[in-house]
Amino acid sequence: LRTMDDGEDERNLRERLLDLLRADADDGNSGVSSDVIKEHVAEDEFAHVPTVLNDLMAENRVEVFEMEGQRGTLYKLRDEKDTEKMNELTNEQILVFQVIDASDSSGVWLRDIKAATSMTQQALSKALKVLESRKLVKTVRSVQQKTKKLYMRYDKQPTREVSGGPWYTDQEFDHEFVGALKKYITQMVVRAQQCSLDEIYNAVKKSGVSTVSLSRDDLKVVVDALCADSDLERINLATATEYKKARPGVDFAWISEVPGGECPWPEPPGGDGEGAWPKYLDAWLAQDVDEDSIMDGR
Repeated sequence: LRTMDDGEDERNLRERLLDLLRADADDGNSGVSSDVIKEHVAEDEFAHVPTVLNDLMAENRVEVFEMEGQRGTLYKLRDEKDTEKMNELTNEQILVFQVIDASDSSGVWLRDIKAATSMTQQALSKALKVLESRKLVKTVRSVQQKTKKLYMRYDKQPTREVSGGPWYTDQEFDHEFVGALKKYITQMVVRAQQCSLDEIYNAVKKSGVSTVSLSRDDLKVVVDALCADSDLERINLATATEYKKARPGVDFAWISEVPGGECPWPEPPGGDGEGAWPKYLDAWLAQDVDEDSIMDGR
């Protein structure tokens, strides 16, 4: 391998790596793997790539991430504004940011940051205050533990486990929104007589009934709840599952009107013939005994 002692060669490799990372950033910033970098540099240069990347990371221009579901790392170009903010931080503040950054969208509790950094409470509070003021990190509250704050990167959105998903507003379950969505879906199914989840999804998306983005899985949760409440009925077809308005259930309210099968008193209340006997079950079922005879116990 040829050496890269020549400053011009190193600068050339650095700019080509930055161009590759910029192209990735323009294309969604999904990250550039070592394999992709290897395809864009000469074979004798590849051994020097880690040195150049380490320099860029030390300058806070590049971030490194673990690849999801497989071994390896991804490199992403950091936003220029964030680079400027990071360059103004102290070593302690950078350490705190790195711990928070590693938590991704799940966030991290204050006690865990303190354990990972071994910082005093005063120093940690100061570092967090600086990071928040520069909009590098933010605090969110979990719907599961509303009294505690989680810290995460400012540009990250909390996971559904933390935020509660679209069904929560300010950490409170939005009954009004869910109720309106249930009503709309039920009316839509009634009008269509029978429809699939995809048709429900497209109708909700076009209707504007929801101001937040809902996925098919989100709507399936609502539809399943409507089926459980006997508002909708699931129809399993050979090719798909569709839904229709549920048939009215049996009204069991009449059960409360059925009289007792045995009179609890051997004699009418008071023992003087006043009052009223309870209706006997056999007389009630016969339906041919007039009310006076039943009340008199005959």
